[in-house]
Amino acid sequence: MKKYTHAWLAFMAIKRLQFADIPEDLRDDAKSLVKWFKDYRDFVIKGSWYPDEVFKDMNTSHIVKYRPDEKSTDISFRKMPNTLKIYRLGIKSEFYKKPFTIEKGNLADRCESIAHSIVDNFKILRKEDKGSPMSTSCNHIATRFFILSHYIADCHMPLHCDSRAFSSDSNIHGFIEEEWDKQIKKSYRVDFDNERFYYDPEGYPLHTSPTPLVAAVEEEIVNREYFHGWGAGCKNTWDYMSGISQYSYLMAYRMIPKEYDNKNLTKDKFKELDAWKNFDDYSLTIFADAVDSIARVWLHIWIRYRDWANLRK
Repeated sequence: MKKYTHAWLAFMAIKRLQFADIPEDLRDDAKSLVKWFKDYRDFVIKGSWYPDEVFKDMNTSHIVKYRPDEKSTDISFRKMPNTLKIYRLGIKSEFYKKPFTIEKGNLADRCESIAHSIVDNFKILRKEDKGSPMSTSCNHIATRFFILSHYIADCHMPLHCDSRAFSSDSNIHGFIEEEWDKQIKKSYRVDFDNERFYYDPEGYPLHTSPTPLVAAVEEEIVNREYFHGWGAGCKNTWDYMSGISQYSYLMAYRMIPKEYDNKNLTKDKFKELDAWKNFDDYSLTIFADAVDSIARVWLHIWIRYRDWANLRK
């Protein structure tokens, strides 16, 4: 995903926590996170783009590359929250519960490590006296939230979880992500000079003329049921993101049939596939699930910190 798509997904995660029907026992937590977030919203675009612009760990930490492998003995697929559309589609895939191999990538590990680092930094902030040279800052912690949202979103991009190479030759991977970023820039007012969105009265990116896809995502994230748990097969961020990567892999083969790779999939041929003919439908699934996951992971982190600090009611 490109810069403005990443930033938009982070904003939509907070919008979900503010306006969705959050379970009563979590509402105070969600409300306090939303309030805290809005003090640092001007850093979202820069922070969520750090992994690509500064860290440049694309070949390892932005991916988990799966491929079908009849010689493998691994057929384990995690059970995920049923609210995730990618999960409901994935269990219908011809590759579901079929052997696979992971060729490379440590995306789930990256998400888990950043999640821990955020809680640790909150603890340092509260432990150290104001002005201590050892202390972190809320600006720094907020930036790490936005950095984490980038990796979570990448896990939802099916081609980040597919061992087939679609980033060379006709670069279908880049083509899809450019189409997404065009829609974001068309749908909202962006202050490109200062790398921030203009805001509406609620503090979210200001609409210009939202595309049908963007409007559908905004509606979905508010109306979708909020399920806070990781899913029956998951216990933490690492488990959850590992599961997401599995179903993103299955989605990749749903969007682009197994007979294609970078050598025979031209842009013209791609536009004949279901992935392009139903581009907004696939994109809605990917985006709404990504927003759901960012909101879920962020709120889990926030609650861990608030539990430690005895801030929960």
